[in-house]
Amino acid sequence: MTLEDARNAYEGLSGKASDIIRQLGLAGVGLIWIFKVSSGTSFALEPKLLRGFFLIFLALTLDLLQYLVGTATWHIYFCKKENENVGRAKEFKAPRWINLPTWTLFWMKAAAMFAAYLVFILPFLAEKFMG
Repeated sequence: MTLEDARNAYEGLSGKASDIIRQLGLAGVGLIWIFKVSSGTSFALEPKLLRGFFLIFLALTLDLLQYLVGTATWHIYFCKKENENVGRAKEFKAPRWINLPTWTLFWMKAAAMFAAYLVFILPFLAEKFMG
């Protein structure tokens, strides 16, 4: 195994995890919509669902921020290297810190989605269907 193999593994897995987090977010919003309490033209959410919705919304916002921050970071770094007249085919190493902001946002969005389901959505569903 090479360093490149390890990098490809974690990048592939993190990309798939991001896809699953987005799917869980959309599924959570759908579940919350199904279990909303309606009265006439207005509706309300049970407190557990409202808290779950907040964490889902936070996770999806962090997902967007992860990609926006990553795009901006790499664009700025590209422009810096371009201004240093680094040729397009020349090999160089990026600084270790460059992906830290995007990885931080990745783990924050995963934690928010995990908490939404573990603390609010799954207990609500268990109570509805088992209790």
